[in-house]
This record gives sequence, C-alpha cells and structure tokens, in this order.
Amino acid sequence: MSTLFPGLWPVLPLLPACDIKVTQPPGTLSPEIQTEASHIWAKACEARPELFNGCVFSADHVSRTCITGHWTEYRLVLAQMKKPSLFSKLKLNPLAVTGLLRTPQGYVLGRRHPSSVYQGNFWQSPPAGSIEKREASDAVNLKEQLLAEAEEELGLPPDSIEVSSPRLIVRHPGTRILDVCLYMTTHLTFDAVETCWKQSGNTEYDQLILLTDQHIAQWAKRPDLLPTSKALLNCRPAV
Repeated sequence: MSTLFPGLWPVLPLLPACDIKVTQPPGTLSPEIQTEASHIWAKACEARPELFNGCVFSADHVSRTCITGHWTEYRLVLAQMKKPSLFSKLKLNPLAVTGLLRTPQGYVLGRRHPSSVYQGNFWQSPPAGSIEKREASDAVNLKEQLLAEAEEELGLPPDSIEVSSPRLIVRHPGTRILDVCLYMTTHLTFDAVETCWKQSGNTEYDQLILLTDQHIAQWAKRPDLLPTSKALLNCRPAV
C-alpha cells in the first residue's frame, strides 16, 4: 500500500468503482488453533458478556479496483487481535467501514468510550464498524453497511444521509484491520445529529463534537485522532 502521510497506517486510494467479491474460506483450521481461539474468546466473554460471535468479512486480496475475501467468525478475529502471532495461521484481514459525516456546519467527530474493546479514548469520524453479514445474502454492500452503522451508532435514519463511493482503504498496524473509507453528507444540523445520537442510547462514543473547517488542520495533528479519520480529512472533497 502507498502512504499519503508518514507513519505505520498505510493508505491506498480506491477507484470509485471498486468492487467487493466474496470467495470461499481458504481452508479449515486445525483443532489446536480452534481450541486456542475458543479459549481466548471465552476469556474475553467473561470480561464482556455482551460480546457476540457474528459473521464478519475478512479480505484476502486488495487492489484499487477490487477487494476479495470471505466470511468468518468474529471470535477468530478477536483471537487474532488479542494474540497477533495467530495471523500466521488465521491470516485474517478484517474489513471495516468508516465514514466522514459532514453537516451544514462542519464534520462530526466522536470520542470512543474508554471501555471500548478497541481504541478506547481515541477520537474518530463516526460511523465506523466491522462489515457484518446483516442479511441472508453473502454479498457486501458498503453503503448499506455504513448506513446501518450510522443508524446504530448515531440514531440517524438512512434517508437523511447521502454516501459516496469508496475512496480510501487504511490498514491498522498489529490488528491488520482494513478500513474502507467513504464520505457522507446530511441536511441535518450538528445539533440535530447530536440529539439523534443521545436519543439512540448508543454508548460506543461518550462525546460528539462539531469540527469546523478552520480547525481541521489543528485536529489533523492530534495524536488522539485515529489515522483513518486523519486520512479522510486530508483527502476530503471540496465543499
């Protein structure tokens, strides 16, 4: 992957027509790996009983025009996150979506709750989340995934948001998570977005702020703003 800024988070620009193709899993896991992953999962569930072993997407190959991958269990992704050395066996590159939502007044940023499983206390551009199998179909629709995240995390109805084509993909160091980045616009004011978020009761973020254009350069230098959101801000389309 090429980089648009220095650091450990590689960024690859995607073509607007970038497609996602679902393939079969590369192979079966050994009983030893299954047992180790189950042990890690059980320990994580003791600390966080609300964890759910859903069906998530892992990328096997990424290019500017196409992402191919397969569906897998979240417990395996979590096991690899907790123990990165398992990548040599699991070879998972979890695919996620991240949006940068613009209101008429500016962009929305959220601070991840301190108790989050991953990246607590960091600021990012919501909505964001793993690509999950939400319907019976195996197909992956990035816009639908992002709109579902916006409704879950911010309480925003899908018809209040317009979503762009995919623009970037950013890789997290260590966990190998891949963020597919899209831009979003809404006619709702920031105050209305904040009200929807509070009414939703979602606790993934403990604070939302409005980022106006004059403060973008300052925020882009902050160490507590996740690099995926920095990349989205640095490459944002002209208003």
